[in-house]
Amino acid sequence: MGIFPLTLSIRSKMLIAFLSLTLVPILLLGNLSLQRMEKALREQIAQGLQAEAVTAGNSIDDYLDGVRRDVRSLARFVQRRLKKDVDADQWTLIKDEFLASIMVEKDYYQIRFISADGHEYLRINNIDGKAVIVPESELQDKSNRYYIQEAFHCKGDETYVSHLDLNMEFGRIEEPNRLVVRVAAPIIDAEGETLGLVVINVFGEKLLSSLQYLLNVAGTRIFLLNQNHQFIKMEKSGEGVSFFTADISEFDNFDQLFSLLPKPDEPPTVAAVKSDIMAVASVSAGPERLWYLAIAYPQKYLYAELNQLKKTYVFTFLLLALLASVLAIVAARRFSSPIRQLSRFAKAFAGGHFKEIPNITSRDEFGELSRALNEMAQAQKQTHAELLNWNILLKDEVEKKVAALSRSQKEADAAEKLMVTLEKQLLQANRLSSLGLLSATVAHEIGNPLAGLRVKLQLLQRRKDLDRQLQSDLTKMINLVDRLGDFLGHLTSYLAPRQNQERERTDVSQVLRDLVFILCEEADRNQINLQLHMSSDPLLICSKAQHLHQILMNLILNALQACGENGQIDVYARRYEGQVEIRICDDGCGLPVELAGQIFEPLVTTKRDGTGLGLAIVKQLVEELNGEVDLTDRPEGGVEAKLVFPEGDSKCAGKF
Repeated sequence: MGIFPLTLSIRSKMLIAFLSLTLVPILLLGNLSLQRMEKALREQIAQGLQAEAVTAGNSIDDYLDGVRRDVRSLARFVQRRLKKDVDADQWTLIKDEFLASIMVEKDYYQIRFISADGHEYLRINNIDGKAVIVPESELQDKSNRYYIQEAFHCKGDETYVSHLDLNMEFGRIEEPNRLVVRVAAPIIDAEGETLGLVVINVFGEKLLSSLQYLLNVAGTRIFLLNQNHQFIKMEKSGEGVSFFTADISEFDNFDQLFSLLPKPDEPPTVAAVKSDIMAVASVSAGPERLWYLAIAYPQKYLYAELNQLKKTYVFTFLLLALLASVLAIVAARRFSSPIRQLSRFAKAFAGGHFKEIPNITSRDEFGELSRALNEMAQAQKQTHAELLNWNILLKDEVEKKVAALSRSQKEADAAEKLMVTLEKQLLQANRLSSLGLLSATVAHEIGNPLAGLRVKLQLLQRRKDLDRQLQSDLTKMINLVDRLGDFLGHLTSYLAPRQNQERERTDVSQVLRDLVFILCEEADRNQINLQLHMSSDPLLICSKAQHLHQILMNLILNALQACGENGQIDVYARRYEGQVEIRICDDGCGLPVELAGQIFEPLVTTKRDGTGLGLAIVKQLVEELNGEVDLTDRPEGGVEAKLVFPEGDSKCAGKF
């Protein structure tokens, strides 16, 4: 039995070609775009989760630091009053101090004094917000507890932090089960003898209470794990938050979680665990004491936008396929109908029947061909002279076609040039879009913690027992948070420069003094000498204080990051010839040679965790203030950042 080749009509071929040319590029480009968007979204989510894990870990570190300060303060208080023969008045003072501490800090479950032999000498419990002194008959021998034995090995001002484990009373695990952290400080006399311990018990749930903002996404859970295989789980329950404590063996997907635990100096790890995305960060609770903070986010919420985009893409593709099919059928029918008429005419003409073709009225090549064939049929009936005349007419038609083709070629060349121009514009737009997405992400990820920090500072400021210096420091810190908020606003508007901004006369000297106040602790921690060289007279320019603050903060922070230990940073400010000059000099590693001429371009950086926006924003702000900025290598090593601004005059808006 023979195999016959498949015969397709012109209509079928046109339908296949039309659908292929229409749908295949859409399918390929759509899939490629979805893959790239999914990859970018996953990378963005991973970076965001890492940042949230780091922030949450730092919050727990800050909480533990506060408990350490309290226990050291109590230890020093007891040390000043604890003698071999303590009279009743001194012991009453110690009790009163313990009672005051537990009433101020409602998070503390117990505050205890343990004598040198491991026996409880004083214990105050926090029962439903009330401080209760435990009777002497109920005090226990704690000498066999591991945390007591380990805490007695601390020296000087060292503090001890225990494992996160279940609290025990009278040798049995307390019911209901609750995880407890014990922070202790030794009491050492002048001869170096350990007289006892001050121990503060903190419930593990309190360590996670500051992280409730992370539970805004439905289904999010937070876990705090320690080396004793104990963990706390925090999750949203209705309008409140619930906690669950248990052994880590009861944790779902324990093997996968164990593989995600980072080492102490490693950044947080992020990976998909079944239906969640989990970010795990290490938390240093003290020497040889490592905890892990795990945050589990439901993938269905994180990728909801991507899933919706996929559904939209499938729906759009199907709609386009249907539309393309209808158009292809209509086009194929309109194209094939004249061909069938011409085919019938050709068969009749071959048989010697010179009848005319039914008139094809379309204004295209088919219409012209129909008229030409009709003319040919008439020419067969006429004389040879008429045939020659028809040939001349046919030649004219050919020349018209050639001229039309020549015009089409010119139009195609012009279209190609226009396409190249549009591609360049699209590339530039994509770059600006990426930069805008980056700035919006940074503003979102930093803005929420800043808002929480400002609320906390305001709550602290309202306390009536604060002295004036602390009130002043809190006010400065709130102002600094507001300036950071303004910085985020400027960052998100980087791609759309602001117009018609109001300015005021700003004192450069005061801004520099504020910055030194902010950065002196950072410089001291890295053993960097930060010096300010300027007169006491005001140096006025036309600018908003927060804009000048943002410019100088970026440049001084870059200098701090460039210097190593025992580094030197000198900041000079002066007035000359109607201008104000500011120079920031460091003795760091200097400017990278490979970035010569590109140092102020956006997204250009040599830092592993840098964004490449700092100097670009500095450049834009300086130009908005009609100033100049330049970075050069110093002959003796390091970099000099030089700023020059016109001196402010009475034309500035507002008052100085």
